[in-house]
Amino acid sequence: MSAINYSEKIPNNVNLSEDRTLQRALEHWQPNYLQWWQDMGPDGSQNFDVYLRTAVSVDPQGWAQFGHVKMPDYRWGVFLNPAEQDRKIHFGDHMGEAAWQDVPGEHRATLRRIIVTQGDTEPASVEQQRHLGLTAPSQYDLRNLFLYYLQ
Repeated sequence: MSAINYSEKIPNNVNLSEDRTLQRALEHWQPNYLQWWQDMGPDGSQNFDVYLRTAVSVDPQGWAQFGHVKMPDYRWGVFLNPAEQDRKIHFGDHMGEAAWQDVPGEHRATLRRIIVTQGDTEPASVEQQRHLGLTAPSQYDLRNLFLYYLQ
């Protein structure tokens, strides 16, 4: 695991620069995501004075650390919790076994299916709520709308 360089387009501690194909794909996708949000997210959301909570790192206990940015500055990072020697899986069928450093092959198809399903449904829900930003009854509600859709 590497140190985090926050000046990179996609801050990470997973040596993303060593996987140029993945890095280029993520760096290409990120501005497209921002453009999609401008086109399909809540109307006028680029001008709202709403700060978005976005993960900026992971602490040694595995908890994400968050910061706030405006939508035009929104970006994400790829962070893994630092490896812990002798860490065990705490639940499920593999409880008590050594924690995985890589997802075992027999679980990859299921994990990929879950990720694709999530990736397909989230944009649809944002698009269905396009006009909510203009009708939010308060700044508090508007912030919650943004937090809900960007998690």
